[in-house]
Amino acid sequence: MENKNNEQLMNQTAKKPVRSDKEKSLRFIIIALSLILLACAIFSGFQSFYIFRLNNGQEGIFSYTETQKKTDSDPTSAIESLIDSDNPATDELPEPWFALEDAASVTDPNKTKMSVVDIVKEVSPATVPISVISVDDEKETKIGSGTGFIITSDGYIVTNQHVVELADKAVSTYYVVVVLPGNDEFVRAEIVGADEQTDIAVLKVDTDKELPYVTLGDSDTLQSGELAVTIGNSMGNFDDSVTVGVISAPKRQITRNGYLVDVIQTDAAINPGNSGGPLINSFAEVVGITNAKIVNSTTENLSFAIPVNSVKSIIESLINYGKVINRPYLGITVKYVADESYYGARGGVYIAEIVENGPADKAGIEVGDRIISMDGVEIVETGDIIKVRDAHEVGDAIDVVVERDGRQITLTLVIGDSADF
Repeated sequence: MENKNNEQLMNQTAKKPVRSDKEKSLRFIIIALSLILLACAIFSGFQSFYIFRLNNGQEGIFSYTETQKKTDSDPTSAIESLIDSDNPATDELPEPWFALEDAASVTDPNKTKMSVVDIVKEVSPATVPISVISVDDEKETKIGSGTGFIITSDGYIVTNQHVVELADKAVSTYYVVVVLPGNDEFVRAEIVGADEQTDIAVLKVDTDKELPYVTLGDSDTLQSGELAVTIGNSMGNFDDSVTVGVISAPKRQITRNGYLVDVIQTDAAINPGNSGGPLINSFAEVVGITNAKIVNSTTENLSFAIPVNSVKSIIESLINYGKVINRPYLGITVKYVADESYYGARGGVYIAEIVENGPADKAGIEVGDRIISMDGVEIVETGDIIKVRDAHEVGDAIDVVVERDGRQITLTLVIGDSADF
């Protein structure tokens, strides 16, 4: 009898670990499922919060306004600075007094091709090194350099905006100097005007001497394979550096700071310090302004220049008014959202920000609207907006179809002038 009781006790003891293992497995499954549900809840909450910020213009801003880019490059500026009350309206501006056709224009109809040596002799005297100087406790330090070229005998100089950007934004702390032909000393230069969108700036030096100046060519007639010569202040220390190549492609489009920009592609080397210098054809005419190059382990000799034809009006406007006038302006900031990329969001181009009292604001467009079409053109990506805008002139009225709260609305937008904002 005692043996039977002992046997039953042993059987009961042996069964307890089995029940314990099942309980542990069940407990582990419950904990795992709980963690998965918690993660899903957190993820859904994050996506909902992101969409809320997106629709209210607080996330993913991609700017197509000239002044918004200034805000991006200068974090201290705020959205209220988008409207500058000190800028006069376009219709109050004086009549223009300067035209490139009367200055650095093509004057020789019987021009002939020249050797590289002769091209350099012709253009080099009108090419100048540019330096940006920082002043700190009366100590002056060169903090940037580039190149420019003289376009008038009285001292107007064209260069890149990014070369003189610091001096343009903080005149009291930085200033610009150039070295004029036949002079080894630096001369102060005034920034007449600078435009971030096209990356063009115009400087002016005061001089009693007549300066040599370049001849501007016709960049629209360029062909692949043509000779291309650059002259620049390479590395900020080697002025009058010459590089030679060909026009790789006369018409390219790249996106820079939210704008589609026309560029000339060349294999002529563009080094740091060359920015703002001339790209010259075989007739010793400046057909482009050297601007940028792509540098990585898989590319060689991939350089770009701004076609001179695309910025002639910009140069004239900067000299005449100190800013660019008659440039189409919408007054919006947009964000592209891929279809099904965010929980609950429909793919498309959304309004992320609106300039107060700007063209879009006056048209009734609101933050969070999804743009369906502009002027009858379907808006699939952000670049579509740029193409529609740049195909019109200031004052043109276009239909804009947006989706708001699940319904389509057609609004009329009158294209504004960027100079007024």
